[in-house]
Amino acid sequence: MKRQLCLLSLASLTVLSTGAHAQGLLSLGQRDEFEKKLPFSVTVGLGAGWDSNVNLSPDDEQDSAFIKGTVIAEYSTGDRRTSYTFGLTYNPFYYLDAPEGVDEFQQSASVNFALRHRVNPRLTITDNLYFAYEYEPNYQIGTSVARRTQPYIYGYNSLNVAYAWTKRFSTVTGYTLSGIDYDSDSDTGENYISNLFTQDFRYAFTKLTTGVLTYRYGMTEYDNGFGDYTSQYFLAGVDHSFSRRTTGSFRAGAEMRDRDNGGSDTNPYAEASFSHSIAKQTYVRWYGRYGFEDADVGNYEDRTSFRTGVSVQQRFTNRLAGNLGANYVFDSYKGGNPETDDNVIEVSLGLDYNVYKNLVLNTGYSFTTTTSDVAAREYDRHILSLGMTAKF
Repeated sequence: MKRQLCLLSLASLTVLSTGAHAQGLLSLGQRDEFEKKLPFSVTVGLGAGWDSNVNLSPDDEQDSAFIKGTVIAEYSTGDRRTSYTFGLTYNPFYYLDAPEGVDEFQQSASVNFALRHRVNPRLTITDNLYFAYEYEPNYQIGTSVARRTQPYIYGYNSLNVAYAWTKRFSTVTGYTLSGIDYDSDSDTGENYISNLFTQDFRYAFTKLTTGVLTYRYGMTEYDNGFGDYTSQYFLAGVDHSFSRRTTGSFRAGAEMRDRDNGGSDTNPYAEASFSHSIAKQTYVRWYGRYGFEDADVGNYEDRTSFRTGVSVQQRFTNRLAGNLGANYVFDSYKGGNPETDDNVIEVSLGLDYNVYKNLVLNTGYSFTTTTSDVAAREYDRHILSLGMTAKF
């Protein structure tokens, strides 16, 4: 599986050197990242904090202080015809008093790449790559297990070709390759690789509103073979620009899933996103999705999930900025033992204060709570942090 995910990354870079839709959340309301003033920047940071429940226990919580670091490198360039961005992130993390069963040193890293190439006024090619090694669930991706297990590798690449047949009618043809691989032997059954083919038919009713009909065909294979399936999506929706800086997108329909070991089912499917920005002062993003999910279903015939989340960034003054994030995940597991419904709520907030030009003081707090029909899966967790970052 790791070899397949590495090939995913190499294949993606090969495509990009010559010239967006997934079952995760990366494709919902994608932001255009090609309007950056600085073509290249490096951010380094160091911080410390406290974790109230390192072992994620429901009744035997063990806390620990920690030290963490951050290194981010970003590059963006291009013109109206061809633009691309590239980013690297590395985060080392060390618990000063880790409980038994939890590694003292942990780390995460990610690579992201986005390309947009306008071949001619009618034809546009875009590609989005995300490749990460992480140890905590990433709710913005929406594919990993909803609680921390062991480190995992996640790979995603979405290639899309858009063609305008007339001023109002256009099509978008896409292919997405994604997959996940867990380090833990107990989670290897959840490792999967997925191929998703998409076809959108778009009609612009007005300059602000576009109707969309979507067909998707997916093939997913698990390491243990138990969860293998093919799926078809039949969706209808609309993309609407409320203003130049406020946009929304909605899709709804059905997914027909045919499992190699569990029969066939048809389930409602819906996804939506909304984004709003005011110059460089305010940015708001909301997403929601309901339907079958891939990850964490290796021992179950069905996993139906509802995910929703919001992130807000607000600059109060030239020196002071704040951010707020909230995510809710509902998972219903069927066809296994034991069947269970899980609820995860995660809330985080932070403040950034510019001490001097490129030197920023960061403070943060996050709270996660999980309730479940299986008592051993429940836990509450608080994390406090304080640090400093510098951008060059």
